[in-house]
Amino acid sequence: MIGAVIIAGGDPGARDVLLDYTGVPKKAMIPIAGKAMVHHVVEALAGCSLIQRIVVVGLEPTEEMRFAVPVDYVADQGQMLENALTGMEHLITVEPQVEQIVFSAADIPLITAEIVGWFVETCLGMEADVFYSIVERSVMEKRFPNSGRSFRTLRDGSFAGGDLYMVSREAMTANLDFIRKALASRKSMWGLVRLLGFMTLFRFATRRLTLAQVEQRASKILGYSGKAVIAPYAELAMDVDKPHQLDLVRTEFQRAGA
Repeated sequence: MIGAVIIAGGDPGARDVLLDYTGVPKKAMIPIAGKAMVHHVVEALAGCSLIQRIVVVGLEPTEEMRFAVPVDYVADQGQMLENALTGMEHLITVEPQVEQIVFSAADIPLITAEIVGWFVETCLGMEADVFYSIVERSVMEKRFPNSGRSFRTLRDGSFAGGDLYMVSREAMTANLDFIRKALASRKSMWGLVRLLGFMTLFRFATRRLTLAQVEQRASKILGYSGKAVIAPYAELAMDVDKPHQLDLVRTEFQRAGA
């Protein structure tokens, strides 16, 4: 069984230029095409027949919305890892048979059921415990030439990180210290590479590091196998972090006639 956890909360004390720009108190609630941003993400996950249950972490009872499918709400824990773990624990409590968990950010409103289905099916067709979506630079810049996303260069190419993950329930809790450090460094490829050791850092600095080497090193540290999933869908990495990205996404919905 596969469940999904959407992280819609965050650090309440952090200054966010996007909230200043929109005047909305919570990022997930920013309106896009007549709906809260998180609503679009829920609809995409709900449209994937492989996902049986959805948990949204970070919305208050007064912020609950009506969806076409049942959605469970869990209170914001303040930090990304705690939100992910609390969402996972709730999911396992209500669905004890869940084996795989899809984690999604609430700020990728352009994803669709087709994209989610592709990602989940691709992961199920690979042998690993942890899957992380990435998008190659040419794919990203062709679809969204003004996205402003950052890219990390490896020998295989330059990639932007996506915001869909799939993790086995066992691997999620196996090495929380490493996961916590990785999340803290998620915006810095140098920070992530430092966690993997000197030789990995050296190869990255000289652009000799490959995705396979990153996967092998991370798998050795975690004790569980990990795979980067190179996605043909730029929407997976088109997260809304800055005002110009919000404007870009709103324009995309207008073009689509939303």
